[in-house]
Amino acid sequence: MLYRSNTCVSFARSLALCVAAIGVYAASAPLCLAADTEASAASEAMPAGASVDTESGTISLIDQKNALIVVTVPGRDDLSFSVKDHRDVLDVVKVGDKLTTHYLEPYVTGLTPAAGAAVTRLTHTAKVTQHSSGADNENFQVLRVFTGVAQVTAVDRKLNLLTIVDKSGTARSVRVSRPDLIEVMQTLKHHSHVKITYESEMTVTVER
Repeated sequence: MLYRSNTCVSFARSLALCVAAIGVYAASAPLCLAADTEASAASEAMPAGASVDTESGTISLIDQKNALIVVTVPGRDDLSFSVKDHRDVLDVVKVGDKLTTHYLEPYVTGLTPAAGAAVTRLTHTAKVTQHSSGADNENFQVLRVFTGVAQVTAVDRKLNLLTIVDKSGTARSVRVSRPDLIEVMQTLKHHSHVKITYESEMTVTVER
């Protein structure tokens, strides 16, 4: 639901690019990265909308002008997201704040066969959609939207789970729940190319 940049310095130097593709850890997001068998097993036990991963980090950069927040996560790429629609968040967070992120199961919103189309890296945007304040913490929701052309590596028709890989070589397993998209999924085969869009939401808590 953030793309990632490798360092805050590189993010700052390429801010214009980040604004266009608000970088949250593109493919390396902790979002259901798993082998086909592992993905199916995990999905069987994971209800739609449930948290599938949690990580903690520290706010390392706040860009007031472009309404961007960058979070450094130990051992992973940095996260960045836009707060243009909720600029009030900029008034309640500061560099050095510790936060915890809970990722929810991603879901497909667009799926079209793309025979002959070259596989691309999935691009994504991330923005705050809701903000609430508490006595001891700040909470906000972030929506990430991923899109691009990927190759199908597995289709679990029992669980309506689609596993794909993009140009980066990163595997992702995503749920298909809309009836019209399930029909499209049923026609896909191993190695099929598809144009896909999926969304992933996350809840972020800033601790005081």
